[in-house]
Amino acid sequence: MPAYLFRNFSYITLSQAANYLIPLFTIPYISRTVGVDKFGILEYSYTLTLYFIQIVEYSFDITATRRMAVIAHRPVLVSRLYSTVFWSKIFLWVMGALVFAAMMVLKRQLHPYMPALLGYFAMTISFVFTQNWFFQGLQKLGAVALANVAIKLIFALLLFSLVKNESDYYLVAVSTSLGYLIVSAFVFRYSFRLMPELRLRFPGIRLVLKNLTSGFYVFAGGMANKVYALGGMYWAGLLLSGATLGFYGAAHKLYLVAQSMMFYPLHMTLLPHLAQKASEGITMYKKVLFKYIKWLVVPFTGAGVLLFLVSELVVKLLFGLEYRESIELFRWFIPSLVAGLFIHMFVYQAFIHLKKDDAHLKILLVMMVISVVGNYFAIRNFGAYGGAVFRSVMDAGYVLLAWRWVHLILRDKE
Repeated sequence: MPAYLFRNFSYITLSQAANYLIPLFTIPYISRTVGVDKFGILEYSYTLTLYFIQIVEYSFDITATRRMAVIAHRPVLVSRLYSTVFWSKIFLWVMGALVFAAMMVLKRQLHPYMPALLGYFAMTISFVFTQNWFFQGLQKLGAVALANVAIKLIFALLLFSLVKNESDYYLVAVSTSLGYLIVSAFVFRYSFRLMPELRLRFPGIRLVLKNLTSGFYVFAGGMANKVYALGGMYWAGLLLSGATLGFYGAAHKLYLVAQSMMFYPLHMTLLPHLAQKASEGITMYKKVLFKYIKWLVVPFTGAGVLLFLVSELVVKLLFGLEYRESIELFRWFIPSLVAGLFIHMFVYQAFIHLKKDDAHLKILLVMMVISVVGNYFAIRNFGAYGGAVFRSVMDAGYVLLAWRWVHLILRDKE
């Protein structure tokens, strides 16, 4: 393995370790200190903020990274790209801030969440200055990984220093944003040290708009996926309240952690390998794709069964005895994790390798609508359990829809 690949792999491993280990200390502290009700408020506020982060990040992690990989050795072109992305992000942040302000003023249901929402929204500013695509394009993943570790450590330090009782719950959001803002300032400055020839200038409105237009479909797909994935938590915040929202928020957070642990390594491992098989022909790709699916069904199903069996222990350790009701809620999310294997292999592997971005966007838009409408009726009529059950039912439908689409694509290519 080339030295730079080994270094990048090591940095990614370090970053993922921080993602999993530090929350083992911060989540129990937060859940026990602020209580069930405020924990639900924090989870909802953070979820809503993720939509605004998606707006600022737009599609640059894909479109700008691709472009950067081609022009990395030409500082003049890199400066133009860097400037264009930077000013595009400023424009997007302003648009997002206006929407956020309008929501705070016009939507009364959000008023109870305002302290936490304001605390988390400050974090979106950091994404204007964070240019991960720049470091990815230069194969300098160490900067990205170390920044992620620093954010987690600063957050933990501020959390344990500032949050002492339930009334301090909004300081969890403030601590999160401060971690991002501090690190983003250093990373922004480091990008100019890494490439001394780099210059930041205003590229002109026309170039900014062209940049946004060219990446719109990738952004639309990313936002549709975000709405689909987090639609349940969005409606939970508006339709549930008090401890019920807290129980749902805890189960949902545990579900997202399990999802990340199961699928991030799979994505990083199989994406380049299956891309190589796709270049060898559709017959070879189809054979290998379904071979891996058959191999992975058993361990992923086993992981689901194991999570079901240890869910009571995990919830008590991470959140405390006060969150007992989250145990059953989390168990209803588990079928979604098993279905996620097929969704990942069909949607996030096959559609990419077969270069079917149009089909990818269409299926994401369909599932986004199903998520928005279905979660609303499920949670409104059946509460937290309705949201958890609907997520698993929805993902089962996603599998069938994705399989049908992939089957047609493979048949047309053969």
